[in-house]
Amino acid sequence: MTSRLLIINQNWLGDVLFSTPAIRALRKAYPQSFIACLVPARCREVLENNPHLNEVIVYDDRAPVFSPAFWRLAGRLRRGAFTRAFFFHRSGTKTLLAFAAGIPERYGYGVPGRRRCLTATVPSPAREVHKIDFFLNLLEPLGVPSAGRAPDFFPDPSANAKLQALLNASGIGPGDPYVVAHAGGNWELKRWPADYFVRWIRLFLAKFPWRVVLCGTASEQGISDAIAGGFDSRQVTSLCGRTSLGELALLLRRAKFLLSNDSGPIHLAASQGTPVLGLYGPTSARLTGPVSDGTVRVFQKDVGCAVPCYFRSCDARVCMEWLSPEEVFAQTLDLAV
Repeated sequence: MTSRLLIINQNWLGDVLFSTPAIRALRKAYPQSFIACLVPARCREVLENNPHLNEVIVYDDRAPVFSPAFWRLAGRLRRGAFTRAFFFHRSGTKTLLAFAAGIPERYGYGVPGRRRCLTATVPSPAREVHKIDFFLNLLEPLGVPSAGRAPDFFPDPSANAKLQALLNASGIGPGDPYVVAHAGGNWELKRWPADYFVRWIRLFLAKFPWRVVLCGTASEQGISDAIAGGFDSRQVTSLCGRTSLGELALLLRRAKFLLSNDSGPIHLAASQGTPVLGLYGPTSARLTGPVSDGTVRVFQKDVGCAVPCYFRSCDARVCMEWLSPEEVFAQTLDLAV
């Protein structure tokens, strides 16, 4: 009988993207198995075209344990007749879910509070490791070797035409060269100052007659508009809030390179093999830096304080402000070749 495997994944887009090398490793180790992955609805697009999965199951991660929604999901998983569950999530609630669903083999890190619901545990890493390795390290003791560390993202083929329509409307035809910059980030201290992006763009456009495309979410549109406002629209275009995840991936795949703060687009670009320069300040590139089979580069300075600190507020702000536009421009010169 073919085994039926369930991956219980994490709750955030970046973490789910980081889990794709482990998903690929599972498929290589179990080529004939049915493999499904459980994710919140907001993460569906990361995986829905992944050829290593047979099914993506979405759920409401806001539902409390033992709520009606919890039991409905447990019933659905029970009907799926899964034989093994792999816990990429450390949540005790998720182990209770798999137990309630009657999945006989349940594998995960042996963290306090959930060992009784696991049938086999793997020791947690002795020190913090990159998120990609966090997932791969869980599988190796279970006989699933790594199949590479680069993340996967497979855009819907229909995104090609939609993206080109957006680019055409901005005056960028098929084959026209452009670079992408992302000035956003999920908290302010991770963001390189907007006026530094303006200065970098001026340096870049003085040497390269290419278009600069700004990407990001709708909530980051204000930052991008402030940057783009200093340039002719034939030089700098903002597509903030105007692309799906798949369209953004294809935008990045076709770009000469991406310049970005530590944020989602940097990992999406890496998954497409696009050259990347990541600007890091209060966070750790060792733990969450881009990983790719292509060119990835991280620019982070020793500014004499405890970096990475993960502070959400700081009066000094030196870790990002000491990355000068001139230095960043020098770092991107060979990426533009």
